[in-house]
Amino acid sequence: MQNNGFRISYYIIIILVSVLAFGLGFTKYNDREPNNVYNIYVDGEVVGTVDDKEDFESYINRKEASVMKKYGVDKVYMPNGVSIKRVVTYGNNIDSNDYIYKKMVKLKQFTIKGVIITISSKEEGDGYETRNLYVTSKEVFDKALISLIKSFVNEKDYESYMSSTQKEIVDTGSIIKSIDLNQKITYKKGYISIDKEIFNDSSELAKYLLFGTTEKQASYVVREGDTVESVAVANKLNVQEFLLANSGFNSKNILLYSGQVVNVGLINPVLDIAVEVNGVKDEEKNFGVVIKYDESRLRGTEYIETPGEKGLYRVNREYLYINGQLTSTQTLSSSELKPTVDQVIVKGDKEVPHIADLTYWAWPTDTPYTITTYYGYRWGTMHAAIDIYGPGYGSAIYAANNGTVIAATGGCTPGYLGCNGRRGNYIIINHNIGGYHSTYMHLATILVKPGQVVARGQKIGTMGNSGEVYPVPTSYNPYGGTHLHFATSRGDPSRGGLSGNPFDPLSLY
Repeated sequence: MQNNGFRISYYIIIILVSVLAFGLGFTKYNDREPNNVYNIYVDGEVVGTVDDKEDFESYINRKEASVMKKYGVDKVYMPNGVSIKRVVTYGNNIDSNDYIYKKMVKLKQFTIKGVIITISSKEEGDGYETRNLYVTSKEVFDKALISLIKSFVNEKDYESYMSSTQKEIVDTGSIIKSIDLNQKITYKKGYISIDKEIFNDSSELAKYLLFGTTEKQASYVVREGDTVESVAVANKLNVQEFLLANSGFNSKNILLYSGQVVNVGLINPVLDIAVEVNGVKDEEKNFGVVIKYDESRLRGTEYIETPGEKGLYRVNREYLYINGQLTSTQTLSSSELKPTVDQVIVKGDKEVPHIADLTYWAWPTDTPYTITTYYGYRWGTMHAAIDIYGPGYGSAIYAANNGTVIAATGGCTPGYLGCNGRRGNYIIINHNIGGYHSTYMHLATILVKPGQVVARGQKIGTMGNSGEVYPVPTSYNPYGGTHLHFATSRGDPSRGGLSGNPFDPLSLY
C-alpha cells in the first residue's frame, strides 16, 4: 500500500515537471517578435533583403552623388524594374546595403526624375517616325527650342511676333504669320535611366537640336582672302547653311579675318521649324524679247526695232520657310506699277530653225516667280540646277530655246519618291548646237513628245510636284513641293546626277 502511494506521487511529479517545461518553452517562443524587413526585387526576383528602406535609399544616393551633381538633382531613384516591398518574417537574414548596391549596378542603371519628350510625325502612315529626348525639366527643352527657332528667325522679328507688336505692312514689307513645328511634341514626366543621354543644359540641347548630334562640329581656320561664300562652297555648304552654323553671322557680306575659326558642320535639325511669312515687295519684271524674221534680210543679220523696258510689279506673297530654307511660295496678288515693253528684234530669214540661237534664251516659267535654290552646294551635295517657284501648280513651262525633245517621260504622281530616278515627270531638250541641253523636272503634265522640234518660248508642260520634292505633298497640303527644277548642260544629261557637264542656267540670262 505504501509502495503504491509512492508510485502515484512519482507520476504526479513527472506530469507537473513536463507541464512546467512545456509552459516555459511556450512562453519563450512567444517572446520572439516578428521582424519588418524589405525585400529588393529586380524584374520580380528577390536579390536581397534590408532592414531599413530609407537607410538603403540614402546609401544609394551617397554612392551616386556624382550622378546628382552631373544632372543637378537632389535624389537618385531605383532603376526601372526594381521594387522594394515590406515583408514580415521571424528570420534574421539581412544583407548589407553595399552588397545589394553592388549586385544591383551589375543588373540595372539607376534613374532620375525628368521629362521624356516624344517627337513624332503629325500624320501616321508611311514614313511615320517617333523619337525620344530626355531632359531634366521641361524648361530646359523650352529654352533650347526657342534658341533653335532664333537660329532661323531674326531675334527682333521673333520677339515682335511673340509680343504681337509687328508693324502692319503699309506699302511693302513683311510680317511673320505663324511659327510652328512640322512634328508633334508630347511631354511626359518619368524616371529616366542614367544610361540615356539626358540634357540638363539648354544650350547643349539647342546645339543637338540644330546639328542632330552632340559631337564636336567640324571647324575651319580662315585664310587671307576668304569670304563667307568661298568658305561655304569649299566645305560643301550653301551660304544660308553656313550662317546658321555660325550664329554670330547674319550676312554673307560679313568680313572674315585671317586666323578666325568658323564652324563648317553640316546642320541636321532634329525638329522642322516652319515659318510662314507674308511679304509685299516691288519686283522688276524683265521685258520679253520678240523676234521677227524678215525674209528680205540675210540670215545672221539683225537689228533692234523696239528697245525693251523692264516693268515693275507690287507682289503680295506668302512664303513658307522650313529650317531657314524657302520651300514654297504662293502669290496672293500682283498689281502692275509700270508695264513692260517687249524688245523687238528683227532677224534675217523668217524660218524657225531646230537649232538654238544661243544669244537669246526664254525664261522657262511665267511671272511672277521666285528662285528658292540657286546653282551650287546644298546640304552637302551639288545642286546642279535652279529651283523656280511660282506662279503656282499647273502654270506654264516653256522651252528655253529651239531644239529637239530627246526625253519626255511621264507617269509620275505628286510626291512619288523614286519615280523616274526621283526626277518625276521631266523633259530634256537638245538644242543641237554646242552640246547645249536643257532639263525640266517635277512637271504636272507633259505637252510634247520625243523627236518633236520645239521653238523658243513654246509651252511644253506645266509646273507640278511629281517625283522627289520637299515638302512632300499631303492630303492637307496637296500642292506642297511645287516647283520647276531647271538645269542646263553642255552634253546629254539623261543619265542624271552631274552627267552632261552641267552649268548655272542663270549664266544664259
